[in-house]
Amino acid sequence: MRRSRRLGILLTVFLFVSVVSFADSKDTTRRVWTGKLNINSASEADFSILPGIGDVTAHRIVKLREEIGGFKAVSELKRAKGVSEGLFAKIEPNLTLFDKSDLRVLVDINSATEGALKKLPGMSSKESNSVIEYRNRNEGFKKVEELSLAGISNKQYEEIKDLVTILPYAPIKQKQ
Repeated sequence: MRRSRRLGILLTVFLFVSVVSFADSKDTTRRVWTGKLNINSASEADFSILPGIGDVTAHRIVKLREEIGGFKAVSELKRAKGVSEGLFAKIEPNLTLFDKSDLRVLVDINSATEGALKKLPGMSSKESNSVIEYRNRNEGFKKVEELSLAGISNKQYEEIKDLVTILPYAPIKQKQ
């Protein structure tokens, strides 16, 4: 099956914000983490937003924070079981001790699957498919404003414009 051959493909894009690519047969949507998460005030749900941090690791981080009376340094996060050096290096740019949390996850519309697009506020299957068709016909979006050319209404655009981003178009090649 061609889709199963896609397993293991990782797309890495270097930006000024942290970027993580998901590559499996179901979700090839790239996401961008922007902003900071205050590790001394974040909830388990907040930690779960970070790439590579699941519910169990998020629980361990909060439990560790309670045990030690708060983090004195961002690097103390590595003491939580499940936070490896590699994972810490990936999430560190989005961590803070003192600033207000403003971490957001943006969806790349140049790689978003129908399922990822439908998770955006008010996005229907019809609109999601319209975005994907436009992207494929035009070798990707060049700017977010092009969503209107893909059949997204002004009202819908206003709802999602701050939740999406544009990364370089890189269609997944199918092996023959």
